[in-house]
Amino acid sequence: MCARHSGPSATHTGDRTARSTARVTAAVRAFVPSTRREALESVAFAAVVAAVIVAGYLQGAVTVVVALPAVLGTGSVALLQAIVACWTVSGLFTASLVALFGQRAADSTERLATTGPTVTAVVPVHRDAAALHRAVESLLSSRYDDLRVVVVAEPDDSASITRAREYATDDRVDLLVNTRYPGSKAGAVNYAAEVTDSDYLAVFDADERVDPRFVPAAVAKLADCDVVQGRTVPEPDGVVETVAYYESVVLGDLSQRLLTLATDFTMAASRSVVMRRAAFETVGGYDPAMLTEDYAFAFDCYEADLDVVEQHAFSSTIEGAHTITDWWGQRKRWLTGYVQVLHDRVAACRSPQNYRTLLAPLICAGSVFGNLFMLSLVPKAAVLVLEGAAAWLALPLVTLTAAALAMRAADAREGRLETVGLGWLVTPVILPLYSLAGIKATVEYVTTWDGEWYSVAKGTGS
Repeated sequence: MCARHSGPSATHTGDRTARSTARVTAAVRAFVPSTRREALESVAFAAVVAAVIVAGYLQGAVTVVVALPAVLGTGSVALLQAIVACWTVSGLFTASLVALFGQRAADSTERLATTGPTVTAVVPVHRDAAALHRAVESLLSSRYDDLRVVVVAEPDDSASITRAREYATDDRVDLLVNTRYPGSKAGAVNYAAEVTDSDYLAVFDADERVDPRFVPAAVAKLADCDVVQGRTVPEPDGVVETVAYYESVVLGDLSQRLLTLATDFTMAASRSVVMRRAAFETVGGYDPAMLTEDYAFAFDCYEADLDVVEQHAFSSTIEGAHTITDWWGQRKRWLTGYVQVLHDRVAACRSPQNYRTLLAPLICAGSVFGNLFMLSLVPKAAVLVLEGAAAWLALPLVTLTAAALAMRAADAREGRLETVGLGWLVTPVILPLYSLAGIKATVEYVTTWDGEWYSVAKGTGS
């Protein structure tokens, strides 16, 4: 059974929660009635989108002079800025793909630790009873012998409690009902951390199918670091699910490569993550006040100078959003959380811990305002079509689709996915769609968001 452990992991909200509650929305509400706020939000969203499109078109039509590399001789060439954008996007994603495959190759040759310190794998569950078998059964198949599974259910979720009790007949599985900090995934994980005493903690989503080699590989890595973050990919078993998969590949796996190399900021999430308990307690655990507790946790680890490394060789698969409504609502929730974290990090600059406290808002701002850049690529593409230079669009389109195809082929070859298919052809469309969700989330955070969050349906797959 779970052993009692005393520590600071759930008493962490303090100053961070106080900062996060001082939101911009309060100022808007003080002057604008609720019905008008909704109208303001719609107008503001349309205005921002229109402004980005107009600015992107005007910028793309500007002629810039580009100096030629020395190997091509001296001189320069005049190009539309839209053409320069094509080269920039293509170059960034090509470099990211090379860096990612290099990391994957290094990970695949690492040793596995089949025994060692006990790892407590925490699986928070909330109305996901139909999906719980994915996480629990895959964890019980792990090649790491010293692994215990703690399922944390909410008090009002009788279906999940009943399902978890069935698994708790196995002496490697415990059920914990979150009566101490109910109402959030962060609170569930923090509660489990308080009542267990293993040296290592891990967190997995209920719908996550964990590779049996991931935990032993992560434990081996923890000999030299504080936190190991694994890779998760949505299962592309439908049209919307396929979009979610390629979004994860392009905007998750690829887009973060160069950022990590340049800043040493590495995502430490609340799924597919294994960490030292000492690292968890150093940052005070997950913050229940944050909509995206994992994104906030990653920045807490970054500012605390914890060593976070990624493990890409043994990826988990998760359920993707099954409907367009769920896809949109889930992305908007994530991106609203990103804006909330940005707000929180800017407030933290008043009393910086170190240089990373000042750098963190800039990194976070890139995630939030990068959506403006992605949307601006659409009018720049229009410039090339109207100027008779549409052939240049082949450069970023081929790069994006080739990168997505390479990742899909690698996942299929390693057994995570059954086929390659043709879904990689939709990759270029994902960028502007995601950017629209990001702009919508940012505008809503300022005007109408009141703390609600969107929950998607899980457990419809196998």
